[in-house]
Amino acid sequence: MEMASKGVKPVTLELGGKSPLLIFEDSDIENAVRGALMANFLSQGQVCSNGTRVFVQREILHEFVDEVVKRTQAIEIGDPLLETTKMGALVSRPHLDKVLAFVEQAKKEV
Repeated sequence: MEMASKGVKPVTLELGGKSPLLIFEDSDIENAVRGALMANFLSQGQVCSNGTRVFVQREILHEFVDEVVKRTQAIEIGDPLLETTKMGALVSRPHLDKVLAFVEQAKKEV
């Protein structure tokens, strides 16, 4: 980061693994939501850079969550070969089962 700051260079930093997203109250909520959705739903989340953890400053948490929920409910799910589809199939049945287990675990933790 220090070397990149001497010029105009984009930088991506590893923040200790598990792909965290940090969203503070001075962020552009529209951009933060768009980034979080891309980090979590690009390729159905089956990428190594999936935004596994999203940390949102308490002061904007409700606004952020409301917008994420609204946008996830609008995602077009279906045949990945159709241009209108924004989310297609998972890679395999065992992976689907694993994802569904994570969903059930998350429901229990709420």
